[in-house]
Amino acid sequence: MAEFDLIVSGGTIVDGTRIPRYVGDIGIRDGRIVAIGGTIAPSRGARVIDATGRIVAPGVIDPHTHYDAQIFWDPYCADSSWHGNTTLVVGNCGFGFMPCRPEDRDRYMQMMENTEQVPMIAMREALPWTWESFPEWMAAVRGIAKGVNIAAYMPLNSLMIYVMGMEAAKTRGATEQERLEMRRLLHEAMDAGAIGFGFSFLHEHNNHKDIDGSPMPTDSMHIEDAYYLAGVLRERGEGIIQCLCELPAGKASNRFACEELARISGRPVLLNIVTPIDAMPDYHRGLLDWLDEMESKGLNIYGQAFVNRSWNQLRALEYDVWQNTSPSFLEFTTLRDAKKMAALASDPAFVQRAVEEYDPFQWSGAGGPIETFKLTDAQGATEYARYNGMLLGDIAAAQGKHAIEVLFDIIAKSEAVADFRTTLATSTDPVKSAEVLLHKRVVSGTSDGGAHIKMHCGGQYATDNIMWLVRDEGRISLEEMHYSLSYLPARIYNFAQRGALLEGYAADLYIYDYDTIGYDREQYQTVNSLPKGDWRRVCPAHGIEWVIVNGKPILHNGVATGATPGTMLGVRGAQFDQDYLVDLPIAAE
Repeated sequence: MAEFDLIVSGGTIVDGTRIPRYVGDIGIRDGRIVAIGGTIAPSRGARVIDATGRIVAPGVIDPHTHYDAQIFWDPYCADSSWHGNTTLVVGNCGFGFMPCRPEDRDRYMQMMENTEQVPMIAMREALPWTWESFPEWMAAVRGIAKGVNIAAYMPLNSLMIYVMGMEAAKTRGATEQERLEMRRLLHEAMDAGAIGFGFSFLHEHNNHKDIDGSPMPTDSMHIEDAYYLAGVLRERGEGIIQCLCELPAGKASNRFACEELARISGRPVLLNIVTPIDAMPDYHRGLLDWLDEMESKGLNIYGQAFVNRSWNQLRALEYDVWQNTSPSFLEFTTLRDAKKMAALASDPAFVQRAVEEYDPFQWSGAGGPIETFKLTDAQGATEYARYNGMLLGDIAAAQGKHAIEVLFDIIAKSEAVADFRTTLATSTDPVKSAEVLLHKRVVSGTSDGGAHIKMHCGGQYATDNIMWLVRDEGRISLEEMHYSLSYLPARIYNFAQRGALLEGYAADLYIYDYDTIGYDREQYQTVNSLPKGDWRRVCPAHGIEWVIVNGKPILHNGVATGATPGTMLGVRGAQFDQDYLVDLPIAAE
C-alpha cells in the first residue's frame, strides 16, 4: 500500500507564507499535506504529478462570490476553479436563499436575478428548495457533489425578510421581538457552520436594486439592527462581518458604521471595496489611510480589493450597472423586457432626457463613459454592422450624433440584444493597483463569481494579478501575491490549516506555468452551459495545468476530472464532510 495518495514532484513551491520559493516535492495523504520539501521517491506514491518547471501554489481563497445558486448545477463553479480558486465564500452583500419561507422562494430568486443577474430560469430548474432554515440549507449543500470548498455568510437581506417580511424589512427597523428572533437564527446558523453575516449598506447609491428599482432591505435598514447582530459574534467570540458600505468620496456615516461593527463585534470586518479609480487619483489612498487609522484604534478591519483588469461584455437586456448613472437609465433598466426597452429607446423625448442627464463622471463605476463602450455585434441593428469593433464615441462622431443617441438607436433596432464591451478597467494603473494589494490590511478578491454571468467574468482575478502585477510589471513578488490570494484570507476567516502549503494543511493547491499563465484579454467566450441550455460568458485559463482540492485533482488543463472532493467550511475551520471521503473516479491523464 502506497505511503502517499499523491506526490507532486519537482515543482517550484510558493507556499503562501511569503518565504522565498524553493524546489521540492509534496506528499499528500487523506486530503492533507504530510510531507513537503526535499525529494520523495515516486514509488512511495499511488499517483505522481510531475511539476518540474512549474509553480506549485496554495489554492486561491475567493472572499466574494455569488455561487449560492450555481453550486447546485456546476460542482466546479466555473470559471473560478479554472483559475486556481479552491475555496469560495457565498452569501455576500446580504443575498442568498436562506432562511426562506416556501411562499417567498420566487421572491428570493427574483432578488438574486435582479441584483446579481443569476438567471431565473436556471434557478427554477436547479434549486431543489429542500430547506427553509440555514442549517437545512447547509445540509443540502453538504449533500451535493462539490469540486470546490464552500463557506457561507448568513445573508442579512434573507434574515430580515424571513423575520420581518419584505415590506417591513424595507420600510422600518426591527422590533425588539424581531431582533431577538434574528439573534436566535444567527446563533443557529453559526452553530451549523455560517462564518458570520454579510450585507450591503449603500442607501440609494447601490446598483443592487429590487424589481421595482427601490433599494434592497439592508441598504435602507436601521443600522442599529446590524449593530445588534454584531453583538452575537462578540458573544460567540467567532465569525466575520462582510459589509459593502463604502461610497465614492468616502461617506462618513458609512465609515462610522463599519467602525462600529468592528468595535461591537470584536471580530474582523471585511469592507468592500478598495479599488483605484483613474478619475479619482487619491480615492484609494484615503481608504488605505483609514484602514491604518482603524488599526491604530485596535479595530480589526480589512479592505477587499478589486484590482484586476476585467470588463463587461453586455447586452442592454441584462445590464444593470448603469442604472445609477441617471434617472433615465434607472427607468430604462427596470423595464427588464426587450420589447419595452426597445420602445423606450426609440422615444425621442426619453433619449433627449438621457442626453441632458448624461454626466461622464457618473459612469466611472458603470464601465467608463459611454463614448468608450465598444460595439462588438450590432445583431438586429443591421445598419450598424459596419461599425462593429468601433467605440460608440467614434460612431457618434461619424454620424454627427451624441453617443447616448447612438446607444439607444442600436438598442431600439436590435431589441436590446446588440453586444457591447466596456474598454476601461476600473484602474489600468499598475502602480496604484500594487499599492492597494501590498497594504497589510487589504486582501485580494471580489471576483463576484456566479453573478452577472451574462456580462462579466471575475474568476480570473488571481490569474490577472499574477500575469499583470507580478510577471509583466514586476510590482509585486510572487511570494507576496500568493500570500494575499490564499494565506491572508484564510487567516482572516480562520479557516484552520488552509491557505498555505505546510505540513498538516489541507492539500488545496494549483500548478501552473509562470511564463504562460493568462487568459484572453480581448473578449469572454459565450457558452450554453446553464440549465435549460441557456448561455453565459466564461473566461478560460491558459497555463494552469492542475487544480487540486483536498488532495484530489479536479481539473487538468481546464478539463474536469470528475472528482468532487469539495467540503463545507465553517467558523470552526477545516473539518471534512463525510462526502469528501467517497472515492470518485478520476479521468486519465
